[in-house]
Amino acid sequence: MAEYKGYQWRVPRPPGHLKIGLIAKNAALSYPDKKIIDATTGESRTYKEVNERSNIIANSLLKRYKPGDFIGVITRLGIDITEIYFAGAKAGLILIPISARLAPKEIETILKYAGAKALIFDSRFESMVAQVSFEQEKYVIGKPISGCLSYDELLKGEAKEPDVEITDDTPVTLGFTSGTTGTPKSYLRTQYANFLNHITYTISFDFTYQDIVLNLVPPLTGLSCGCGVILARGTIINQDFDPVGVLKTIEKYKVTFVYGVPTMFSFIMNVPDLENYDLSSLRAVGSVGAVLPRPTLEQMWKKLTPNVYDHLGLQETGFIAVSKPDMKRAYPDYVGSPTCLQEVRIVDEHGQEKTPGEIGEVIIRFPDGAGEYWKNEEKTKEAFRDGWFHTGDLGKFDQSGHLAIVGRLKDMIVSGGYNIFSVDVEEVILKHPKVLDCAVIGLPDTTWGEKVAAVVKLKPGENCTEEEIINYCKDRMAHYKAPKEVFFDDVVRTPTGKAMKFAMVEKYKGR
Repeated sequence: MAEYKGYQWRVPRPPGHLKIGLIAKNAALSYPDKKIIDATTGESRTYKEVNERSNIIANSLLKRYKPGDFIGVITRLGIDITEIYFAGAKAGLILIPISARLAPKEIETILKYAGAKALIFDSRFESMVAQVSFEQEKYVIGKPISGCLSYDELLKGEAKEPDVEITDDTPVTLGFTSGTTGTPKSYLRTQYANFLNHITYTISFDFTYQDIVLNLVPPLTGLSCGCGVILARGTIINQDFDPVGVLKTIEKYKVTFVYGVPTMFSFIMNVPDLENYDLSSLRAVGSVGAVLPRPTLEQMWKKLTPNVYDHLGLQETGFIAVSKPDMKRAYPDYVGSPTCLQEVRIVDEHGQEKTPGEIGEVIIRFPDGAGEYWKNEEKTKEAFRDGWFHTGDLGKFDQSGHLAIVGRLKDMIVSGGYNIFSVDVEEVILKHPKVLDCAVIGLPDTTWGEKVAAVVKLKPGENCTEEEIINYCKDRMAHYKAPKEVFFDDVVRTPTGKAMKFAMVEKYKGR
């Protein structure tokens, strides 16, 4: 074959970068008076104020720390966390958003593991932070606390854009997985990855400048949603979750979109006088964190809005699939089709592709997440194999390319030689009229290997027996799938609504 002598292709990289700070800067230029609102406190700030304050904070932090330093953050989902996020991104600092639900020792371990140079926290978490051994500087948001610097000190200085070189590969956050199957793993995300993730929110939920979005999901997921709204130039409302408070906020601010987790929506559905609130402004709601149970979904269609978005994602990978309202109506048990950025396959244990309808592991390739587990070569090799990320989720495609999640590899119960998917049993129990929430787990059993057990939370004022739940299941599914034991208790969940089944297994095994 003759050698090609034509033009030798050279595709130079364009000079720009995906910088998180540009989200705040450019939003302030185009819609300076658009607002971020804290419905819990009643406080609000404009895009312009948020951008200026984030610049001041960034410049103040750079006088104390250098780009690449880690800064821990423990706050509620208000306006401050958004400003701190933009400030850290502009300064080249790496934020560690830490859940306030963690135990003091867990927080201490995270800060030490990362070598954090400072901790910024909300005064509401004073008693918890007081139990954390941390010798570096601590900044408190809110009331003064002895031994801590005031966050207000960081708001003294120039509002000019920080003079720091930021590229696509500049790390911006250090996150920790929810740890639903064991010890949490950490991962670094870059400006490039986070920016693309925020864009995915804008596209997947069809956000526009006319949207007023009520965000109930804590960081990091809540931040991604908020940035997706800012990219669309919409109005953001953050609020601590309270079912009645949510309904009042929708009514007061004429909210067009609510973003929450399935458990939150379940609680909202059970507000006694739900029909008395004016929810006519809602165009849609979006669910995250776990597969949306059919009973909850049907109640949402009936009581909230006919337009429900559902989606699947992991903290370290971002969005995987999204189901828009028309898809959710047509395929209610599916989480949608892959997003614009994701490649998704269903494979067996040997990596061979499964055909539509067959269950296998969900593996993905993506540009909007992490490329490894930070400082954890063993977990990286386990999850990142042959150019694909192995999610540990069990799923299947239908003939039209819609994805359903049926459980996790470690969430499949093997009892007496039968494979039982927890989600199948949970779907049945959640249809019981007295049940508010549940999680199905496998407990060690000398006869069966594992036995099916259910942790069940009843609706307020209801009473129910173990026998009633077991017989309810046996009437609706194969008897071997029905729980052998039922524990009436709260379901332990992460901030994003995922059931922490390993913790419940530890709690109830041997009982």
